[in-house]
Amino acid sequence: MKKVLKFIIVVAVLAAVAFGVKHFFFSESASDAAGPLVSAKVTQTTISTTISATGTLEPVDQVEVGTQVSGDIAKIYVDFNSKVKKGQVIAELDKSKLKATLTQAEIAYRSAENDYKYKESTYNRVKKLSESNAASAVELETAEYNMNSAKLSVERSKNEVNQARLNLSYATIKSPIDGVVLKRAVEVGQTVAASMSTPTLFVIARDLSQMKVMAAIDEADIGQVKQGQRVTFTVDAFQDDKFKGSVQEVRLNPTTTSNVVTYTVVITAENPDQKLLPGMTATCTIVTQEVEDAIAIPVKALKFTPADGTPMADPKDMPFPPHMGRDSLAGGDSAFAKGDFPPPPPDMGAGGPGKFGPPGKGGFKKRAGAKKPSGDHVWVSIDGKAAPRRVKTGISDGVNIQILKGLSVGDSVVVSQETVSAAKSEKASASNPFMPGPPGKNKKKK
Repeated sequence: MKKVLKFIIVVAVLAAVAFGVKHFFFSESASDAAGPLVSAKVTQTTISTTISATGTLEPVDQVEVGTQVSGDIAKIYVDFNSKVKKGQVIAELDKSKLKATLTQAEIAYRSAENDYKYKESTYNRVKKLSESNAASAVELETAEYNMNSAKLSVERSKNEVNQARLNLSYATIKSPIDGVVLKRAVEVGQTVAASMSTPTLFVIARDLSQMKVMAAIDEADIGQVKQGQRVTFTVDAFQDDKFKGSVQEVRLNPTTTSNVVTYTVVITAENPDQKLLPGMTATCTIVTQEVEDAIAIPVKALKFTPADGTPMADPKDMPFPPHMGRDSLAGGDSAFAKGDFPPPPPDMGAGGPGKFGPPGKGGFKKRAGAKKPSGDHVWVSIDGKAAPRRVKTGISDGVNIQILKGLSVGDSVVVSQETVSAAKSEKASASNPFMPGPPGKNKKKK
């Protein structure tokens, strides 16, 4: 009895092993394990590549107004945000000392003129006496020297008068441009000293209807930035608004901070609504490349590889783009050196014997171990079946990628594949009498 029981157990085990081997190597139900293909249409859209950067908003043109003479601030006529015109008086220094200096210079000038006139007349008298030999040559030379010295004194005094008048005019501070006062750095009664560096009294922006962004670009990205490129940016104060600008200048002088090298890029932008203010932080997106009406597919289509058992389209059923011939399927002469349709990957049958099993029933069926063809390839969907297609790609924005050759608008490319449902897997296991069922399923009722 024990021998019979042992024999039955051995036969059952061998039968289970045989069934598993047959199911693994020879069963065509592998195609049932592959889920349906998820495809996307080839579209025509705009693709652009961008780089991001941050910067600070500044007026396109601003000037610092200072003073060239020392003194006390006597009057201030403008304040923050005041609009000013070119030549408008915006402040005055105390002029009493400067006026006194001018008066002294004018007196010295008149005195020098009188001295010159006297020495000129003396020279003329000595010259006449010298002609009648009544004066010596030495006396004539001395008179001429004194006259010339007096003449130089007149010129020097005249320059001192002009300088005193100029200094007095400097006491009246005027706006050099039309614009808006951004900063007032002085108060009435404050003393300003003009020394080696001119003290700044006011900062005036020419016009806030146009602004510039001083953006810091990383050295890894600066090679992509060119003058005239389109820019969009946002500011924290108006997060729902997108402002437009363009690259005006790429400055060559680097800035190194904590071993990080950046370059300053000047971006100009219109500001008609006066929303953009000096000092705001701008988050910029610079469009480095842009292609309109580009034939595009999702980037993930290039990363897709069909699962084992996915139905494959027969080569003779594959549509051909206008620029391709049918001989391109097997590597014939076409737009690509080896054809737009690559040869079937290894381990893919075409109705003949598989690697381990009998001839396939589905014709162009994928066998275990098949891989995605090398290079830029996608899988197109033809009546629910997958077919490899060689493509030539262009720029990518990270979501879509440009297709230069190999696909046409309206084609379907496979982007993913659904997984087999749990119910289907459970049904497959239930059909196998040697596979264990869920707990309690085969328990006998008492």
